Amino acid sequence: MITAPGVGSGLDVQSIVSQLMALERRPLEALARRQDQYEAQLSAYGQLNSALSSFQDAMEALGTTDSFKVYAATSADESALKVSANSNASLGTYNVRVERLASNHKMASAEFLDTTTFGGNAGDGLTIQVGDTAANAVSIDLSTAATMEEIRDLVNEDPGNPGVTATIIDGNNGNQKLVLTSDETGTASAITLSYAGTIDAATFGMQTLNDIGGDLSLLDSRISVDGYDITRSGNTLTDVIQGVSLDLQAARPGVDIQIKVERDTSSVKESVQGFADAYNDLRTSIRSLREGQLEADSTLLSIERGLLGILNNPTGGGAFTHLTEIGVSLQKDGTMSVNSSSIDDALNSDYSAVADLFANSENGYAVRLGALAGTWLEDGGLIESRTDGLDSRIEDLQDRQIAMDRRLSQVEARYLKQFSSLDSLMSQLQGTSSFLTSQLASLPGAGTR
Repeated sequence: MITAPGVGSGLDVQSIVSQLMALERRPLEALARRQDQYEAQLSAYGQLNSALSSFQDAMEALGTTDSFKVYAATSADESALKVSANSNASLGTYNVRVERLASNHKMASAEFLDTTTFGGNAGDGLTIQVGDTAANAVSIDLSTAATMEEIRDLVNEDPGNPGVTATIIDGNNGNQKLVLTSDETGTASAITLSYAGTIDAATFGMQTLNDIGGDLSLLDSRISVDGYDITRSGNTLTDVIQGVSLDLQAARPGVDIQIKVERDTSSVKESVQGFADAYNDLRTSIRSLREGQLEADSTLLSIERGLLGILNNPTGGGAFTHLTEIGVSLQKDGTMSVNSSSIDDALNSDYSAVADLFANSENGYAVRLGALAGTWLEDGGLIESRTDGLDSRIEDLQDRQIAMDRRLSQVEARYLKQFSSLDSLMSQLQGTSSFLTSQLASLPGAGTR
């Protein structure tokens, strides 16, 4: 088959077929452009889905009263007592005395040369117990004599270590001491030693280093709250004043440290601003999508109408029923703004009513907006129905393009065959014409006429 110029008649078959196929492929190219458009819209819906998810998360975070139960605790002397409060706290003022900090029980042996060994007889051993539970102990087998450093390693490396750390303090002239320290503070972590075989208390001469005069209860912290004495095993107390954490820093015996638990209005104002920011971020995303791939898309209009429907519908009951009453309003350009001084006035007037305006279990703005966003995002919701429709259209276009591409291949083959045959025929005709011309020229008298 002749398909190239310069062969046969010289007809440029490939060029002719290429031009014809360019015309034939126009419908296919139109389908490809439409698929690109649908895929761009699908991507835009992905952006919208992300924007709505962020908006829903913000609304759900503001849709609980805990998000408005924000308290700030302050201490008159943070060098002795640091405090913090959570949503379970109650407003109040307390006088706290830090009489004593909790400490780790610490015991040290007598001084021995670093070459001294302990034990070496069958049955020799040392048991270190932490607390009053016998099972919470580590037993060191000293039937083979061991130095202090070896005993230290046996204690620290034992997988059943009950919460005690052994260290060596090196002194002068090769002397050293073995020190045992409980990992946790308080009486509940006090160390008790017992011995076996030829090992006894005199072997190591262990003595408590804490300045407690033998009274292990003094390992606990002790404070008083408004004159009420309290002891705990640690220095971070979370179960004394409801919702308040007391972090003891230093003892101040006999000194009252005033702590106050107040509403943290600055955090609440940040939450209200966060509400407005979340709304504005969603609005910005919608505007950007409308100016791009979702121009004139009814989905965006449905979302905007849904948002405005809630914002223009006041909550029921409570001192405040509309956002504008606390300084939150929509501007002419559709953005939401927050008036800081109006928020302060509202919080000072009725703190709980401000919280209910957003987080009332049924009618709060954040609750309703979060629920609305959920209906758009849920399975079978507005966004999924749109994306499913686009997926279906894209799949249909892909099928049509495959079928059309197959047909175009057949058309191209037919064109090549037809024009190659034409090229061959024209070549034959040109040959016949040349032959006849030469024959006629050779006839007698042909050149004299």
